[in-house]
Amino acid sequence: MSVTVIYFFTGNIIGRGSGRSALGSAAYRVGGVLRSAAYRAGEELRDDTGEIVHDYTRKGGVVYNEIILPEFAPPEFADRQTLWNAVDAREKRKDSQLAREIVVALQREFDAQENLEVLREYMKENFVDKGMIADLSIHDKGDGNPHAHIMLTMRHVSPDGFGLKNTDWNNKNLFVEWRKSWADTNNRMFEQKGLDERIDHRSYKERGIDREPMIHLGAYAAAKEKRGIRTRRGDINRERQARNEERAKKAAEREQELIGNTVNATSEKPDIDEHATQKTAEHINKLKEYYTKLEKDLSELIPERNKIREELPRLNYRAESLDEHAKNIETLQSKVAELQETRQNMRLLQWTKKQETDTAIKHAERELKKAEIFFKNRFYIDPSEVPDELKRIHEEIRAKRDSLSTKNTAILEIMTQQDKVLLGYHTQKLLAQTQHDKDNLDKTLEKLNKPPDNIREKQLYERIDRRLNIIPDESFQRVIEKLPPEHTKTLIEQRARNKAIKQEQEKAREHTHTIERSR
Repeated sequence: MSVTVIYFFTGNIIGRGSGRSALGSAAYRVGGVLRSAAYRAGEELRDDTGEIVHDYTRKGGVVYNEIILPEFAPPEFADRQTLWNAVDAREKRKDSQLAREIVVALQREFDAQENLEVLREYMKENFVDKGMIADLSIHDKGDGNPHAHIMLTMRHVSPDGFGLKNTDWNNKNLFVEWRKSWADTNNRMFEQKGLDERIDHRSYKERGIDREPMIHLGAYAAAKEKRGIRTRRGDINRERQARNEERAKKAAEREQELIGNTVNATSEKPDIDEHATQKTAEHINKLKEYYTKLEKDLSELIPERNKIREELPRLNYRAESLDEHAKNIETLQSKVAELQETRQNMRLLQWTKKQETDTAIKHAERELKKAEIFFKNRFYIDPSEVPDELKRIHEEIRAKRDSLSTKNTAILEIMTQQDKVLLGYHTQKLLAQTQHDKDNLDKTLEKLNKPPDNIREKQLYERIDRRLNIIPDESFQRVIEKLPPEHTKTLIEQRARNKAIKQEQEKAREHTHTIERSR
C-alpha cells in the first residue's frame, strides 16, 4: 500500500519545575549550543549569565530551523539565543512555565518544501497572528518519522519585550482547535496535490468506527509487562484486543459466506439464459452487498493501520523526550562537578569567591535534584535506566512496524478482492443490458436495494453506487474479452451508441453556452 498519511499532534509545557530552561530546551531541538533551549534546534546557545552551556551539536537529524515573529515583536528576537535568554530572564519563579511546545508528524507524501509551507501556514494562522513567537525545528533522521517541534512563547510581546502572560492560550478548547487546524491545513495540501488521502484528528468513537482503541501503557506498566507481570492497564488492552479480534473473526466468517454465494457464482462465460430475472437481480444485489462489506472492512482496517502509524511517532517522541531529559541531567551533573572542582582548586584566602562558589554549587545541586525528581515522576524509571528503556522502545517500534506490514497486506488483499467483485458486478450489469426483460430486472433491483437510514451509511452507499455503475473502458474491455461473441457484439454496438449520444449532448450544451456568452 502506498498510503502513508498520519496524524500525530501533541503538546506540552516546558517549565522550570522540570529542571530545564527555555534556552536549553531550544538548544536540544535545534541541535546546537545554547542554554536550556539548545536541544530542539541543534545548535550552541549560551546562558547570558555564564552559568550553563547547552551543547547538543552532536544531535543528528535536525534539517531545518526558523523563528517567526509577530509584526510588533523586537527584531532582535529573531536570534534564538537572544529570544530564549529573554524568556528565561523574564520568568522569576522557580516553577515558572517558560514555553509551550507542539510536536507534529509530517506527511511523507509531501516533499520538504511542501511540508515547510504547511508548517508556516499553520503557525502563522494559529500562533504568530495571535501574538506568539514560534521557533520551528524540523527533525528527520531518514527513519520514516519526519516531525517538527514548535516552541511558542507564552507572554504578550511588544517592541519593548515581554509583558503579561496570556492565560487564554491555556484554554483546553483552544488546544482542540489547534489539533483540528493541523488536520485541516494538511488536508488542504493533499487536495492541492490532487491526492485522495486525508488525516483526521478525531477519535474512533467520534468517527463512528466500531473498534475499541488501546490505552497507553506508560513506562512503568510497560516495564512490568515486559518482565511477565500483569498490570491493570495491560489487562484492559488484552480485553479490548480480544473483543476487537472477535469482531474481525465474525466479519471474516460473513465475508467467506458471501464469497461462496456470490463471487464463485461468476463464471468465465456466464449463461444468462439459465437464470430467471429474480435470481439474476439477487446475484447482482449480493455482489453489491459484498462490495459494500469489503468497503466497510477497509474503513476499519485503514484507521487501524493509521493508528499504528500514529503510535510509531508517539514512541519516537517518548524516546526523544527520554534522551532530552537525560542529557539535561548530564549537563547539570557536569555543572555541579565543574563548580566543585573549581572550589577545590581555590587558594586559601579567596574567601569571597569561595562563598560565591558554594552558593552556586547549592543552586546547581537544587536544579539537578529537581530535574531528577521530575524525570522519575514522568518516566517512572531512574536516569541510569535510560539505555535499557530506549532499547525496549526500539523493540516495540520494530514490532509495530511488523504489524503495520501485516495490516498493509490485509488491505491490499481486500482491494484485490474488491477488484474481482467489481469485475463480476460489471459483467452481470453488462449482460443484463442484452436481456429482453431488462426493464423488469431494473425494477427488481430497485426493490432489493435498501440503503440504510444512517446518514454516514447513506453516503457510503451513494459513493459505492457511483463506483459500481460507472463502467470505465478498461473494465468494459476486460468483460467483453471473456463473453460469448453474440454478447460481445451487442455490447460493443450499444456502448458505441451511448458514446455517440453523449457526444451529441455535450455538443448541444457547448452550443448553448456559446450563445449565452455571446449575449
